[in-house]
Amino acid sequence: MDPKSETITTPLDANAERLLDLDEVARLLGGISTRSVRRLIARGDLPPPVKVLSAPRLYTSDVRTYLDGLKEKRTALVRRRERRET
Repeated sequence: MDPKSETITTPLDANAERLLDLDEVARLLGGISTRSVRRLIARGDLPPPVKVLSAPRLYTSDVRTYLDGLKEKRTALVRRRERRET
């Protein structure tokens, strides 16, 4: 195999689709507890995890989608406040 043709992806690669354990998800969400991650799943804010050998995992895209949704909610709230003030 040609070493130049090998692709190495890192966890920070935005295009890499990885399965994350709940500890990793908790860290990505600002260091919350894994219990809080389970609560977000139970409330439906995060999708149900896939099971890998009975261990729950979430895709990086699931976490990214959740964080993007939080940003959108914040932006909408700021815009509403700005409209009220003008």
